[in-house]
Amino acid sequence: MKGRAMPASLEILERQLKVYKGLVEVSALINSITESRELLPAILAVARRVLEVEAASLFLTDGAGDLELAAASGGPGMPVGDAKITVPRGRGIAGWVLENSEALLVPDAYADPRFFPDVDKRTGYRTRSILCVPLARKGQVIGVLQVLNPTERLAFDEADLEAFKAYANLAATAIDKLRTIDRQREQQRVAQEFAFAREIQASFLPQTLPRHANLQFSALYRPALNVGGDFYDVVELGPDEIYFVVGDVAGKGMPAALLMAQALSILRLILKPGISPVAAMARWNAMLTGHTIRGMFITALLGRLTVSSGHVELCSAGHCHPFLARADGTCAEVHVTGSPPLGLLPELPARAQSITLSPLDWLVLYSDGLPESFNARDEPLDNAGVLRLLHRKFGASDDVIDALNCGELAHRQQAEPHDDLTILVLGLL
Repeated sequence: MKGRAMPASLEILERQLKVYKGLVEVSALINSITESRELLPAILAVARRVLEVEAASLFLTDGAGDLELAAASGGPGMPVGDAKITVPRGRGIAGWVLENSEALLVPDAYADPRFFPDVDKRTGYRTRSILCVPLARKGQVIGVLQVLNPTERLAFDEADLEAFKAYANLAATAIDKLRTIDRQREQQRVAQEFAFAREIQASFLPQTLPRHANLQFSALYRPALNVGGDFYDVVELGPDEIYFVVGDVAGKGMPAALLMAQALSILRLILKPGISPVAAMARWNAMLTGHTIRGMFITALLGRLTVSSGHVELCSAGHCHPFLARADGTCAEVHVTGSPPLGLLPELPARAQSITLSPLDWLVLYSDGLPESFNARDEPLDNAGVLRLLHRKFGASDDVIDALNCGELAHRQQAEPHDDLTILVLGLL
């Protein structure tokens, strides 16, 4: 009896040694290959060679919770072209393993009622014995690993099943690694695209602002996301005639950024010496109407400054009222009779509001991201808060920007920005 038992024992030891070497080989593959189309077939090829089986296949769960063939080696093989092999949850051996999250040893496939023989019928392949184990990561089954038909024996045994479970653990680790790598690559791709989009968007904004001996402009631009829908511009059409605008596209992200770029380009074509803000706004609206994305619109405050007199004409299309911080330290809203936002109506009934700037008066245009800056308690800075920040004397336009920026940050504290923020300040010295 002992003489006959020894060969069987040696055979099991040899199989275990092969399995150990195979696991080391698979570990090396996981560390060296970062593409799923290479790694998964390589793992299956090692499993076939070490476990001495005819075929191996790996299924991953899809969005519906069923199984989809991800890789195969030997046997029926991978699908042709764009066709997919899908196994419903609970159906067949693989579906049962997914449904029950349990490994399965099937010595005789056709004697097991859970076996689904249709694939054999379609391919002409004959399945004898099956090992099938779930792939689990962080307590969740993400797929199934399966091998068919040992080449040197009629059926698999418990020793094979234990070895195959070890392979499944490594395969699950490999899949987890690949998904992490894919996520990182996707994040890098998106970050690169947004960085490119930021550069493009920034190129549409003024690279420099006019600064004369008796005139100052300053601006702050901060999108809530990587790109945003806020915009501002300053167009100097002569030493005494300067147009300026602050606008806000409804929405955030890439669609808003694209509409922002379109709107700025159109406005620059419209602005010519002598055109009034009301006429410019009407033409701007006419060119935008019918060309905006459905449900999107633009609010804007457009102005013209005559530098020699300090005379300012303002025209609003549904935008926030500007603030006027006076040289004496007082501040008030400038109520500009508004019209509907741009892009909604074919005709824009607009009116102008005029003010005159004295030296060290500062006109503050902004987007609603300033008064609607929310702190962690969901409290907005509000217009009253902005007025408090502006109730002081300012010697330069940069000082006004600094006061508003620091005040907004102090109010919001650790809360994430609720909206894009744009501020444009102009004044005479």
